[in-house]
Amino acid sequence: MRTMINIKKRLGRDCVLQAFASLACLMVLACGGGSGLGPGEIEKRENKLKDRLPIDWTEYNSGGYQDAIEQFTATLAQADVLEGIEGVKNQVKSEAHNGIDWAFFQMQNLDDANQAFALATGLDRRNADAWVGWTGVALAQQQYNDVVQYAIQALDADANYASSTRLDDGGRLLGHDRIDERHIRLMLAEAYFQLGRYSAVDRPDPNNAAAQLRLIKNDFRFIDPGNLVENLSMVSIELQDAITSGQ
Repeated sequence: MRTMINIKKRLGRDCVLQAFASLACLMVLACGGGSGLGPGEIEKRENKLKDRLPIDWTEYNSGGYQDAIEQFTATLAQADVLEGIEGVKNQVKSEAHNGIDWAFFQMQNLDDANQAFALATGLDRRNADAWVGWTGVALAQQQYNDVVQYAIQALDADANYASSTRLDDGGRLLGHDRIDERHIRLMLAEAYFQLGRYSAVDRPDPNNAAAQLRLIKNDFRFIDPGNLVENLSMVSIELQDAITSGQ
C-alpha cells in the first residue's frame, strides 16, 4: 500500500515538472523563438538592416553600379541570417534584389536583371519599383505580353509611383532615377501598340495604346495607327527630356 502511495506521489511530481517544462518552452518561444532575443532586440536588428538600404541606393545613384551590386548583395546576406519576422526579412531581401536588378539593367545585363526582378517580385508582390524595372526589361526584350502583365502589376501596387521619392514604411528614402507612372503607361501603350491594340475599336478601354496615351496626354485623340505612333514618339521624347532635366 505504501509503495502504491509513493508511486502516485512520484507520478504527481513528474506531472508538475512536465507542466513547468512546457511553460518554460512557451516563454522561450514568446521571447524570440529560442534565439535568446526579445522582441525589442529583434526590432532593433531589423531596423539596423533596413538602414543599409538607403546607403546601398546612394552608391547606385552615384553611378557605381558594380559596387552597388556588391553592397546590395551584402545586405541580402545579412537578411538571410537575421533573427526576425519573415515578412520583414522578405521585404528587405526583395528591395536588395531590386537594387541589384536596377544596377544590372543600367549595365544592360538584361538576362541577370530579368532573373533578379523575378526574385524581387516573388519575395514582395507589392514592390512596385521591382515591377517597373521588370517591365522595362521585358520591353527591351520585346516580350510585349509580359510588359502588359508587369506594368499592370506595378500600377496596381502603386498608382502614384515615383521612383525618386520612394520611402519605406519607416520613412527611409529609397529613391533612384526619375521614373513615374507616366513612364509605366508609356511602356504599356507601346506594348499594346506592338500587340495591335491601337484603340477601343481593337480592345476596350483601358486595354489599348490610345487609352493609355490619353492618360499621359489628355488632349490626345486617336485618328489612325500612324498618328498614334507619332504621338507615342513625341511623348517618349518629352518624358526622356524630363528625366534628363530632373523635372
